[in-house]
Amino acid sequence: MNTTTRTVVAVGCAAALVTAALLGGSYLGLAAPLSGELYDSVSPPDATQVESPYGSASVWYDETGVPHIEAENEEALYFAVGYVQARDRLFRMDLQRRLIGGELSALVGEQTLDSDRFYRRLDFESAAEASWESVRDTDVGPSIEAFSAGVNHYADTGATPPEYALIDAEFEAWTPTDTLLVGKLISWRLSGSFADLRTETARARLGPNASALYPTSLDHEVPIIRDVDASDATPFSPASVVENASDPTASVEGDFGALAEWTDAYDADPTYGSNNWVVSGEHTASGDPILANDPHLGLSVPPVWYEMHLSTPETDVRGVGFPGIPLVIIGRTADAAWGVTNVGGDFTDLYTYDRRDGGYVYEGDVRAFETETEVIEVAGGDDVELTVKKSVHGPVIERGGKTVGVAWPGFSATNESLGVYRLNRAESVADVRDALRIWDVPAQNFVAADSAGNTLYYPAGRYPVRVTDGTVVRGDTVFNGSTGEGEWPGYEPYGRSSWDGFVPFESIPHVDNPDVLASANQRTIDDPPFYMGTPATYADPYRGQRIYDQLDDAASDGEITAETMKRLQRDVRSEAAASFVPYATAVEATEQMSPDARELAAELDGWDGRMTADSRAALVYRIWLDEFRTATFADEFEPAGMDEDYYPRLFVLQRLDADSQWYDNRRTLDRTERREAVAAQAMNRTAARIEREGWDTYGDFNRLELAHPFDREFLNYPERPMDGSRFTVFNFRASGETQVGSSWRMVVDFSETDDSVGVIPGGQRGVFWSDHYHDQLDSWADGRYKPLTLDRPEGEPDIVFGGER
Repeated sequence: MNTTTRTVVAVGCAAALVTAALLGGSYLGLAAPLSGELYDSVSPPDATQVESPYGSASVWYDETGVPHIEAENEEALYFAVGYVQARDRLFRMDLQRRLIGGELSALVGEQTLDSDRFYRRLDFESAAEASWESVRDTDVGPSIEAFSAGVNHYADTGATPPEYALIDAEFEAWTPTDTLLVGKLISWRLSGSFADLRTETARARLGPNASALYPTSLDHEVPIIRDVDASDATPFSPASVVENASDPTASVEGDFGALAEWTDAYDADPTYGSNNWVVSGEHTASGDPILANDPHLGLSVPPVWYEMHLSTPETDVRGVGFPGIPLVIIGRTADAAWGVTNVGGDFTDLYTYDRRDGGYVYEGDVRAFETETEVIEVAGGDDVELTVKKSVHGPVIERGGKTVGVAWPGFSATNESLGVYRLNRAESVADVRDALRIWDVPAQNFVAADSAGNTLYYPAGRYPVRVTDGTVVRGDTVFNGSTGEGEWPGYEPYGRSSWDGFVPFESIPHVDNPDVLASANQRTIDDPPFYMGTPATYADPYRGQRIYDQLDDAASDGEITAETMKRLQRDVRSEAAASFVPYATAVEATEQMSPDARELAAELDGWDGRMTADSRAALVYRIWLDEFRTATFADEFEPAGMDEDYYPRLFVLQRLDADSQWYDNRRTLDRTERREAVAAQAMNRTAARIEREGWDTYGDFNRLELAHPFDREFLNYPERPMDGSRFTVFNFRASGETQVGSSWRMVVDFSETDDSVGVIPGGQRGVFWSDHYHDQLDSWADGRYKPLTLDRPEGEPDIVFGGER
């Protein structure tokens, strides 16, 4: 492969993999030098007989390419799972482990060196190794080993994905640690956060007036647990707690802009979100509970999730998992079901240090950083050496003269793989609860239901209790690590933590047998007994508000069915629009608009707030909201060197007074602008932008455009206009190269008719010649589903595994 070709491939891979990783985007821009002829020449025949060292298993593929796998024992099952995942998603699996392991440059060249440096510095590899040591001798250990063997058996005997030929690379053997490494990538993208760097930088650059933009809580009225008394958590009073609302600026202050800019590409994406809810039989037509879940992640080719139905004499589970992990992460058994959304709490703390004698000061002593020199292999170039540093708090990152230690529960040995293994065997809500007891990271809002009529809400995970001088403090700041601020008792990075200083499982706010409960990444509960998170980590309340409004109305009738749940998952009314449209249509604003802008504002009169592709009003509102937000904050933020990533939550903008100082335009002499003037300016810009772009309706702007990593027409998914937005229940939004939406939709119905359904945005297979490359895409986009029962296809199996143990 020549240098020019490799560079083209590498540039695209760097731009997309680094910014999107496992959970976002489709690696747009990664260009392949060849046409479809190469792919046509390697279309593989499906295997029918496969040797297995673990025993017999059979695979039936249904009409949408979902493998239904039956095996005589668990190891035979997971060997088969490894084989079929590799058959369908091998290249994707390889990219994931290379990304988080800091080994992309060995595949595509020097353009991914910055990404490799970041992930190597945080040393996820050692964290995965610690987790493997923690679970290898548990029930899940042999399953992960058998899965790895199945992956490698396919890689050795099956057709190699053509992507390897295009970049002149080979697949390297899969290990159990790789499975745990993929788990770390998922966990980091959902709970690793450098938000404190941005917040501290904004405070330093904007001054004390910035405090109004970054409150300790959003004052909306729709937390997940709406009644504090409904929580079934046991009392929790950490020793020496004084005031759980300590001054968030009491610790380190400073400008961390260089670090914030560097880490932004690797941070948890605040635009990701998810919905789930559960309704008990008290409010359903059948008298049985119904559960719904649709996680919102980055959309890609192939899709993020891989659907499976796995069965042994002891197991029968169906749902979706991440390629590279052999377990069903969201799904159902015959008698239990569970769904997840991201808690969005604060699970990452940052520490600065006084530097001395080449080391750092910690509690009065000078300590040497734990260092290790690693070599990053670079395809087509010279290898690069990298020094990895660690402190008592964890890995150390440096930029702009700042040295910062990073603490995150996932750097420790964690057991969520064992937790998922137990979920896959759950026969009741009680079993789900027991599985969650050992859930470490990422903290997730679990809803669960069972055939006996029980329901559950539990935001399971490891919640650190920060301690400074014996006092429990908040975590929304950068701590002075040299003086021992913000310590996590019981935490051991890259080792086995005792978790003694973390919140006990029983004390996490939760609800046993809720009648109606929904989560949409908003805050868990008002006045929690311990610090959980801030608006920098929690979502705006708009989706949560809409879901609860609709569920409350439906529950009052007592006739909720699976169809009710599907309608709600398809709902596209924006509560954010209901709040902001009056700003755009106020008389005081329209009087200051140009004639063209005034015509656009008139489109919003009487609009129902539904974000549909054929709506011109939805287009006007969506573009105006972007311009309104920019017009409000850019004049202060841009001169201070801060882009929109620093802007506060939308709900904060909504609640600003009409004469707030943030509406004053620093670039004008008058500097007495009010909200109406900013709204008018935003509509003027909206009119110019819509005319310039030639958009007519919302679907011209909000388009599904999912590209394969090699971005060729015959590999990319079909394009189409889309309903939905970031703040609607039916969640889809296109923003530049990022496409985010419902990565899986599921409704589980425990009535006798079992109307359970699911759908993914694309197809099961990652090879374009397959009939299942994107056969679910239109159904997903149109809000249609396919059955999610535990029935397997009739007839002879497609693949048979055999052999003696």
